[in-house]
Amino acid sequence: MKKLSFLFALFILLWASPGFGYEYQLYKNEENFGIVVFPKAQLPEELDQYIQSLLLTPVESGEAVMRSGSKGENETFMMPLDVQKKHSIEKFMVIQVLAQFRMMIGIFDPEWGLTLPSSIFGFEEMKKNIPKTLDVFRGNNKRKAIHWQEKSKSTPGPKLRSMPISGR
Repeated sequence: MKKLSFLFALFILLWASPGFGYEYQLYKNEENFGIVVFPKAQLPEELDQYIQSLLLTPVESGEAVMRSGSKGENETFMMPLDVQKKHSIEKFMVIQVLAQFRMMIGIFDPEWGLTLPSSIFGFEEMKKNIPKTLDVFRGNNKRKAIHWQEKSKSTPGPKLRSMPISGR
């Protein structure tokens, strides 16, 4: 019985410790927009490659923390506030990777707070919505190009092409 109590206490201690939580991966572009993906251990390579094809670079990873929006509404795991400030990121998406290549997405904007729709998206739906969200982040500069990266069959390595985003 003492062994069982000890194991239970050890489990509770480990579960409550900061090292037992989710890890995140933070991506950032030159416009200081970001994408935070958690848990990092479940980040599909296809999603990682897709995010990087939008010229968002992996800049940091670490222990995810539970945070609420700028207005104290909603809560989810994301990067710590000091990491957000360190990289000068004000607007970002939070992607929670679920089983079977399904994802939930949240939007953090200082003006709107943290928006957490309850919808679950597949990878193809996510690919359509990430550029649209970046466009919304850009505000009045909606025609700024998003660079898509693709592999050319004739030449090795990535080839960049620019695609202007048209207004809605």
